[in-house]
Amino acid sequence: MLGIKKLNDNELLSAIKKGDKNALLQLYKDNFVMIKNYVVNNSGKPEDAEDVLQDACIVVWEKVSKGQFELSAKLSTFVFSVCKNLWLKKINKNERITPLYNSNTENMSENQTSFSNENLNIVQEMIQTLGEKCRQILILFYFDGLDMVKIANQLNYNNADTAKAKKHQCFKQLQENFLRKYNKNDFEI
Repeated sequence: MLGIKKLNDNELLSAIKKGDKNALLQLYKDNFVMIKNYVVNNSGKPEDAEDVLQDACIVVWEKVSKGQFELSAKLSTFVFSVCKNLWLKKINKNERITPLYNSNTENMSENQTSFSNENLNIVQEMIQTLGEKCRQILILFYFDGLDMVKIANQLNYNNADTAKAKKHQCFKQLQENFLRKYNKNDFEI
């Protein structure tokens, strides 16, 4: 965008609200590499990333133009969250893509996992080793599929960032409990 000032999140939202097409273009360009990497690393193609990001930009535009958007984190965080949800819905709808299993299980949602009943029982058992708040936040996020804003509201946290930090802390605690009791070879995935 040579010669055009790059807008910060608030300026970008203001420009989108005014119908500035360049603002939407900046939103798309600013997030494309991140979304492409996510989609490609989760069984998609660059073309899929383009579609998902276009849909996410439309979501942002609609929410902003209707006055339904409140910036509580970085705009790129919101765009990524929308894209992730859209991509997971597409995966589930098409039933043509097998989810990836890797060591980064913290970012997995219920839609990305398919455990055997035995493994699911172990996960549920390990969640019970946590305190009540940790159990609630992990179940709401990983099993109920709620976003951090809804979780923050439901569990009376100050904001989504606080809920996200607590979720991360609880997940680490769950992971430590798991590693004390099991090793990777105990599970068939």
